[in-house]
Amino acid sequence: MFDRWLSRHNYSFIYSWTIVILTYMICGGVIGHLLKRAFDEQIRSQEALIEEQKRLHALLESLPGFMIVIDEDYKIRFANRNYIMKYGNCEGKFCYEVGDKRRSCENCSIEKAFNNELPLHSEEIIRSNRVYEVTFQPFCDIDGSKLVIRTFYDVTERKEAEQELSRLHSEMSRLERLNIVGQMAAGIAHEIRNPMTTVRGYLQLLGEKMEFQALRTTLDLMVEELDRANSIITEFLSFVRNSPMESHYQNINDILRNLYPLLEADAYSQNKKIKLEAGVTPDILLNSKEISQLILNLSRNGFEAMRAGGTLKLSTYIADQQVVFSVEDEGSGISGETSEKLGTPFFTTKENGTGLGLVTCYNIADRHKAKIDFKSCSGKTTFFVRFPVTA
Repeated sequence: MFDRWLSRHNYSFIYSWTIVILTYMICGGVIGHLLKRAFDEQIRSQEALIEEQKRLHALLESLPGFMIVIDEDYKIRFANRNYIMKYGNCEGKFCYEVGDKRRSCENCSIEKAFNNELPLHSEEIIRSNRVYEVTFQPFCDIDGSKLVIRTFYDVTERKEAEQELSRLHSEMSRLERLNIVGQMAAGIAHEIRNPMTTVRGYLQLLGEKMEFQALRTTLDLMVEELDRANSIITEFLSFVRNSPMESHYQNINDILRNLYPLLEADAYSQNKKIKLEAGVTPDILLNSKEISQLILNLSRNGFEAMRAGGTLKLSTYIADQQVVFSVEDEGSGISGETSEKLGTPFFTTKENGTGLGLVTCYNIADRHKAKIDFKSCSGKTTFFVRFPVTA
């Protein structure tokens, strides 16, 4: 029956449906190929996006500072390894929660970066008084969402170095000015001493004449003032002297014992006491005149710091392979503000001081490659001069 039906229609049905089926097959193949290409392209794009995200994360992880990525809701989308190690895993948290806060900060820099779409730079003190350089960099993610990268670097050491460099520059400028003053002082000191010596001599001669006996007290006062002026010039000359004087191997205890009667007389005249504890010390390279001046300056400073009845203690001993000479007084101590200025030329707390006595001690110590330091508290101040023990 089927054959008769086909014969009757002269096989036209087969030809028509064959064309239709072939057309659909060709179209389906083309569409399938196009869809496959589209799907493959999408997969490749997704893979490329994943690779790009991996490279971005790797780049962010390689940054030396601390870095987080924050969205418009102030939530942390990403934190690099350094940030996580310091603050823990904080992805998904609000940025202010990391700082132990319950709400966003006032005048929030992140909000400003979102609104202005411009990078911001600032310095912040974050935990333990560390100084951080902070940058807020806005950008758009691939999906169009707005984000801000917050990076901050610990610059505490750099700031301290900058402050120290600034201090050194100021110190160099100050020393340069003092050097000029010292050169001027050295230049005129000898010229001043000669006429002063002449005037002093004539005043002494006048004081011995009978017609000037009524003015003897005044003449003696003038001689004393000339002597005081001469001592100030001597301190100036000692202050500006740079080259060390001739030194010999000798024991500091010998210098101390030679000066001790003079120091005892000073103590007795001021109704004060002095005590010497000389330990066993080796001979070291010393200039006896300069060391005598150092001992006298430190001792007289100690006397002036004490009230009547106080005791000044002089000691020598060995510590850390150094010969140590110490001067301990029973004064009121040195305040913090004063201690920062000790050793500064022309700084003095005395009414008639020149501010050069202690500076001279520091200069003498430097020429002997020694160091001066001190400890002070209420009722006691001790100065230490530490001389290196040379072979």
